[in-house]
Amino acid sequence: MRKISHTIIKNKEQYNDYCNQLENLTEEYSSQNEDEIELLSFLIQKYNEEQTEKYLINLNPVELLIDILSENNISQKELAIRIGISPQLVNDITKYRREITKQIALKLGEEFKLNFYVFLKPYELKKAS
Repeated sequence: MRKISHTIIKNKEQYNDYCNQLENLTEEYSSQNEDEIELLSFLIQKYNEEQTEKYLINLNPVELLIDILSENNISQKELAIRIGISPQLVNDITKYRREITKQIALKLGEEFKLNFYVFLKPYELKKAS
């Protein structure tokens, strides 16, 4: 049995190295490598989740919502239907005219499989002219 010596991923260089190792192991698949493939997959997934969380924390809730809609090719109208609010409310939120309430944050978190608190960070609304 081969000894596996991998650690928690601490930086992008190590992440890239582990991704390359995983790719090589899966291309040259052998049942002897199953444990190593599973471990590398787990470590890579954990690192990806941590990096995603850091990214989400750095965006204000409106930027995050706009980014998610864009990445997933979801219209404001479609989002409104999915979470049961008016399309105008979604538009007002994306234009910084209305805030994301706790109830809306809960719906957004559930819809996008995120912790709802990422939608509750404070941000400034635009003042009416």
